[in-house]
Order: sequence, then structure tokens, then C-alpha cells
Amino acid sequence: MIRLTIFLALLFFTLACESEDATPTTTLNDDFDESDATLLREGKWMGSGTYNVSGEAKIYEQNGKLVLLLTNFSSSNGPDLKVYLSTTTGAAAFVNLGELKSTNGKQTYTIPVGTDLNQFKFALIWCQQFSALFGKAETQ
Repeated sequence: MIRLTIFLALLFFTLACESEDATPTTTLNDDFDESDATLLREGKWMGSGTYNVSGEAKIYEQNGKLVLLLTNFSSSNGPDLKVYLSTTTGAAAFVNLGELKSTNGKQTYTIPVGTDLNQFKFALIWCQQFSALFGKAETQ
């Protein structure tokens, strides 16, 4: 019975992390003109545990809208990776900005209207499926 339980657990984790669940790796270059925007906050990405995440996280205001820009960005791959703004690195209270578009490159994420940036000082790369922190950037 124990062997069957171990086998089923291994099968579950193997299927949960199949390649179709992984984040795309194509290098992105989103069209965002930083010269036409006001920089509000920025921070450097740091990986967590065995995960590597690097680059910069910048929050801009452009034409009345808030945008999170990831530049020189690189991340370890994984399933179900999301981009959050969070009050803590544990994602206790957060705003989900959507799926991580790619593990590499310049990427933009729209921050919802009404988001109080004073409450959310961390940008996170978060594996939602396994509640795992891949990387964080403290924006100031």
C-alpha cells in the first residue's frame, strides 16, 4: 500500500510539471517607451532557494495607467508562473498581474486601476500551482 501511495505521488508530480505547463522561454521585447513614462518605483530581482531570477522591476505611470516593466529579465522555468504585486514575499495579500509571459526578456504588465502601490512593495514571480516563490524584487 505504501509503494502504491509513493508511486501515485510521483506520478502526480511528474504529470503536474510536464513541459506543456512550463512557461514559454522565447525572449520577449515588449514595446514600451520608458522615455514617455514617469518612473515611480524600481528594484532588482533576486531568486529564491534554488530558483534563479534576475533583472529589474520598474513601475511606471504612463498616460494615467500603471505598468510593471521587467527589464533584462531572466527566470528559472516552472509551471503556472504568475507575476504578483504583494505586501510580503509570502504572497499573503497580492494583486495577480497575470501569467509570466516568458522566462526571458523585456515584459510589461498592466497594474489594475485603484491599486495602492504603498501597500504592495514587492513584485513576485510565484508558482501558483505549488505556492512557491521563484523570485522577488522589492520596489522603492
